[in-house]
Amino acid sequence: MAMIQAATLASNPHNSQPWLFRVRETSIEMYADTTRNLGTMDPLLREMHMGLGCALENMVLTAAARGYRTEIRYFPKSSDRSYIARVDLAPGTIESSPLQQVISQRHTHRGAYDTEQALRPELLQQLHDTGLDKSERSVNLIWLTTEEAKRRTGELVISSTEAIIADAEMSHDSNRWFRGDWDDLQAHRDGLTLDAQGGAAWIRAAGKMLPNVSHDSANQFWLKSTRQTHVHTAGAYGLITVPDLKNPEDRVKAGRVWQRIHLKGTVEGLAMHPLNQPMEMRDRELHLHNLTRPFGQQLEQLTDQAGEEAIFLFRIGYPMTSVHPSPRRALEDVLI
Repeated sequence: MAMIQAATLASNPHNSQPWLFRVRETSIEMYADTTRNLGTMDPLLREMHMGLGCALENMVLTAAARGYRTEIRYFPKSSDRSYIARVDLAPGTIESSPLQQVISQRHTHRGAYDTEQALRPELLQQLHDTGLDKSERSVNLIWLTTEEAKRRTGELVISSTEAIIADAEMSHDSNRWFRGDWDDLQAHRDGLTLDAQGGAAWIRAAGKMLPNVSHDSANQFWLKSTRQTHVHTAGAYGLITVPDLKNPEDRVKAGRVWQRIHLKGTVEGLAMHPLNQPMEMRDRELHLHNLTRPFGQQLEQLTDQAGEEAIFLFRIGYPMTSVHPSPRRALEDVLI
């Protein structure tokens, strides 16, 4: 069960924890829990598949630390697209890695980053090399580090956040995962919490004792945080790309890459935070067959590489404060 426990600690969209597992004698099957999809925020299942890829990577790392060799079959049953992967296990040698050792310490850091501490190019290269394992050759990572690239990226993140807030369906589907008060948090054990927002301790404590805030207040808090904290203090941005956004296997593999990058960042004392609003708006455009595709076009300009489609954006920097873990559901809730 250690492998599944590790899988449940993986990065995932809105802390929706969209996974289910079935344990066999010599394998573990991973399924998508489609009831936990983000709706209009993720109409192409891009984020869900990436979150499942993150869980898969944690499983593989933990299996190696327990002395198992793994072989992965992606989407092994063509008639069931919710069947994401089967991990076949065989006896091997114990191979514990620094990434595996920090699985429980990896958390999304939504607070301010230290703008006085620069990211060394050689450190970014190490993150690149760790993330882009030979088994995921279809996935690429682009660092956006110049002032111009960061300005363009930040403006796109802010404008896409504003667009999500202005879209009633997207705003609703995003806000339904916010767990503001204590009873709500204990009942669900998922979603976005005050503890994970990077605010002051007294704000977090007071917030749990008060009723949930209105959607409008939550939206304005998100926009203000995006503009004044997330974008303003980003040391750099990382953009993960794939050749074909419509390929579900590439989406899962991109999740594995992101998980390794985030774990390596944890080892190095770095903070990271997904900022997928531009992709969420691009996916919305594709789903609604919006021919003008303003957000899709801006993402294409950001990648600046022919044949690459942006699948995931995150900011990176050095943290100013510690971060609190997000809740997780009990193991029995994710076993089938």
